[in-house]
Amino acid sequence: MKSGRGRYQNDENRQKKRAAQRKYMSYEDVPLEDYRDEEPMPNNLTRRFLKMFLILFLAVVAVMAVLNLEKLTPDNIGHWVQYDLLGKTDGDGYPTNFSGSTVSNGNFDLISGVPAYCSDTTITVLNKNAGIYQENQHSYASPMLSVNAGYGIVYNIDATGYTVFNRDNIIYSGAVKQKILAADIAANGIYAILTRGEDYLSKLVVYRSDNLEKFKYSFADYYMNTVSISKDGTRAVLSGVSARNGGLVSVIYILDFSQDNFLQRYEMEDTFIYDVKFLDNGNAYAIGSDKLFFINIHDGVKDDIPFGSRYLRTYAFHRSQGIVLALSANPDGRSCDLLSFDANGKNDCEIATEEKVISLSMRDNDRAILSADKITVYDKNGTLRGTVKTDSDARKIVYSDRDTFYVLGKSRISKLWLEG
Repeated sequence: MKSGRGRYQNDENRQKKRAAQRKYMSYEDVPLEDYRDEEPMPNNLTRRFLKMFLILFLAVVAVMAVLNLEKLTPDNIGHWVQYDLLGKTDGDGYPTNFSGSTVSNGNFDLISGVPAYCSDTTITVLNKNAGIYQENQHSYASPMLSVNAGYGIVYNIDATGYTVFNRDNIIYSGAVKQKILAADIAANGIYAILTRGEDYLSKLVVYRSDNLEKFKYSFADYYMNTVSISKDGTRAVLSGVSARNGGLVSVIYILDFSQDNFLQRYEMEDTFIYDVKFLDNGNAYAIGSDKLFFINIHDGVKDDIPFGSRYLRTYAFHRSQGIVLALSANPDGRSCDLLSFDANGKNDCEIATEEKVISLSMRDNDRAILSADKITVYDKNGTLRGTVKTDSDARKIVYSDRDTFYVLGKSRISKLWLEG
C-alpha cells in the first residue's frame, strides 16, 4: 500500500514533467511584426459571437421597421435599394423638358437640395442627374407651390384641394371646406392653410404632420392674403388688407399656436403687402409695394425700410439667411440696385448694376442676378465672382450650392455652373 506522501510526490513529478514540455515566451521579447497568436479563438466561440451579432442586428432592423411601418412600401424599399444602397442615378442629365405645358416662376424650387416643380398637370421632383424621384398627376386649375427644407405643399388657389409631399412621395392629399387663399409648410411637416371664412373674412387652420388639426384663428376685420409658418411649426406671420376712411390699410399678424390671441399686430396705411416670410431664426420679413418690413419677433419691433423713388423689380427670400431685392429707378426695370438684408434685419449688401433683373438668388456670401441671357454673381462686397450664359428664355434661378444653379426656362430646366 502506497503512502499519501508517495501519491502526492507522483502528482508533483507529473506536473514538473508537463511544465518542462511547455514553451514560455514573453511578448515583450518578440518584435510586433513577428508576433503570432498561437491560440486562436475556438470555432465554437466564433460561432457564438457571430450568432449574437446577427440576433442584435435583426433586432435593430425589426425596431426600425416597426417605427417606420407606414414608409415600408414596395416603392420606398425599391427606391432605397436603387438610390441609397446601389447609388443609382437615373436620368440623362440637364437640360431636361418639364412635364406639362407651363410652370410659373413661383412653382419652381428646391426640396432636399434637388429641383421640384408644379406644372399645370404634375407635381415633379428631379434628382441631380435629371432623373425622376416622383411625378404625380394633379387636377388643380390654379396650383401654387411652397417648399421648406424637405417638405412641400401644393394648393389650389380659390379652390379647396391641396397636396403635401416630400422628395420621394405624396404624403397626403386632402381638401378644406372653404376656398384656399394661401398656404405654407414648416420644415417638420406641420402646415398652415389660409381660407375664406364662413362667419369671418378669413380663417387660418394649422395641421400637424399627421394631418390632424392643431390650431385655428379667424380674422374679422381684414381680408388676409399671405401666410408663412416658422421652421418648427409653432408660429405664423400673415398679411392682409382692408379699407379705412377711403384709404388702403394693410396689416401684419404674428400668431403663436399656443395662444388664443395674436402675439403681435402691425397696421400700415397706403401700402400693399405682396408677401411675407418667417425666417429660420424666428424673425420675419414682409414685402410691401413701397417698403420692406423687418420684424424682430423676440423684441416685438418692426423696422420700415422705404424704397424711396425706386421701383421693386423682383425679390428672393432665403429662409435661413434673409432677403435680396432688385430696385430700379426706371419703371421698366433697367439699371437695378441690388440690396440684401440678413436674418437680423441688417443691410449687408448694396450693389449698383446696369442689369435689368429677371430673377434673384442668394447663398452665403454670394448674390446672383439673372438678366437677359446670363447669370451674374457678386459677393456681398460688390466684387464680381463670375458669369454664366443661360438660355434666352430663362425665367428663374435657384442656387443649389456655391457654384451651381438650376434654371427654369420656357419649356425646360437647366443646370449651370459658374464660370470663374
